[in-house]
Amino acid sequence: MCYLLLPQAPSGGGLASQYDWVGSFWVSILLTLRPLRPLATLYRSAWALPVLVAVLGLIGVLNHSMWRDEMNVWLIARDSASWGELIENIHYDRAHPGLWHLLVVGLYHSFGNPVAMQIFHWLLGVGSVVLIWVFSPFRRWQKWLLCFGYLPFYEHMLIARNYAVGMLALFAICTLWPWRRRSYLPLALLITLLANSNVYGLLIAIALGLTLGIELITDVTMPRRWLDIGTSAIIILIGCGISLYFILPPSDVADQALGTYVTGFDLKQLLKTLGRLFAGYYTIIPDGSRYVDLILCAAIALGSAGLVVLRLVRQPYALSFYLLANGLILAFTYAKFMPSAVRHFGNLYLVLLAALWIAHHYPPRTKLSPLGRWGLRSRRWYGHMLATILVFHLGAGLYFFTTDLRVPYSAGRAAAAYMRQTGLENEFIVASRDAQMASLSGYLGRPFYYPERQATGSYTLFFKGRRQEVEQSEVLTQARELLLQQDKILLVLSDELAADTLGLAVEPIRDFQESWQDEQYYLYWLSQAS
Repeated sequence: MCYLLLPQAPSGGGLASQYDWVGSFWVSILLTLRPLRPLATLYRSAWALPVLVAVLGLIGVLNHSMWRDEMNVWLIARDSASWGELIENIHYDRAHPGLWHLLVVGLYHSFGNPVAMQIFHWLLGVGSVVLIWVFSPFRRWQKWLLCFGYLPFYEHMLIARNYAVGMLALFAICTLWPWRRRSYLPLALLITLLANSNVYGLLIAIALGLTLGIELITDVTMPRRWLDIGTSAIIILIGCGISLYFILPPSDVADQALGTYVTGFDLKQLLKTLGRLFAGYYTIIPDGSRYVDLILCAAIALGSAGLVVLRLVRQPYALSFYLLANGLILAFTYAKFMPSAVRHFGNLYLVLLAALWIAHHYPPRTKLSPLGRWGLRSRRWYGHMLATILVFHLGAGLYFFTTDLRVPYSAGRAAAAYMRQTGLENEFIVASRDAQMASLSGYLGRPFYYPERQATGSYTLFFKGRRQEVEQSEVLTQARELLLQQDKILLVLSDELAADTLGLAVEPIRDFQESWQDEQYYLYWLSQAS
């Protein structure tokens, strides 16, 4: 009876109890138009949404050509010679915890094909959608917009990275939040998984742990099972400690990897940080070079956050989580890392959803907003704002999903297929730039000679071993030396060959330029000039 372990889907109070006039309005419109009646039936179906997202997501996953950030983890799992080397490689892999790497190691040894990683990642995405559909407190029309949004439908469904683990763990925590009155252990284990998913997962996990601690201290109705509380606290602390071990770089490269921090007050940096909050909600990054854009987007971001605060003010523990998680992420953004990809600042959007979800588990502290009439108006404005955010995420999700169907994310899969068809996969291959070659190495299932390291390899760790960026002239210089032992070399470049080829016979083979990311491939035969 596994289903008894999960709380029942919300049926009264909170977000779901309000009359779903938006959904009812559109259903009534669809029912009046005979050709569109199947859409109304689909909308009201009990399981149409998760099934539709799962089927479309699987089509997108199987069509998706993995790029270097996805495939590099697979290559680390494939080519680490021992467990000790694997742990060391994870530690050097650009501030990522080890959970996703360990999962991929299991997938590699079980299936041996990188497609298995994509299918597993798809299952994680489907799991998040099911939790939203069955257990979240949002209205039906909000769930439709949410599940086809950028993160659940595209980024954390198609692109196989560690962020999907974090989203699933976060939504599972929201689902099991009422269990804290029975035992903190389920939440502690999930918070540990969240902390070890990615850097932002760690920050959100810390906010969740602090929220539980604040509630335990201030709410006299919470059960005091000290053995359970102590064990759970230790699990969370150990989980966060393990995550920090992998996130913080080894001492020999700490200065190079960590770089500098912004410690003083910088108005432009602050506006850019608030711009990431705006981007997390509305999927549009403001122009960092224009103060007008930064100020406008910062004002909208603060206004949106203010409306959320007014919405949560009667559920103070959900509000505490919202403020703590946003504070930690925005402080990290201001001080250290200003992201340019939705997968990073999209975590602010996940915090918003989680805060609203957690708030549903608490009865309002007061019947009326402390702001009186302005509080009632703010709730209406909040409803419009939330609908706007969901629509923006829906538009971004549909746009990027359909674009991925039309344009390969990386040319690596197409290049690998051609090399297999023409028998080139077993040639001696010199490949540069090494970081862009992860996709090709993964799909071909073999390493290359990398001029950046003057050695054979597959994955790229920027802070481990002897590695330096090289120009095409240096690539050709090393190729000349290698030709003393080889009759010919298959040269694969990420940019078209433009350097002087004096002393070498160069024969272009084929190029693969159709790629969403900067992962194009140019194939050449190299031999000694006669």
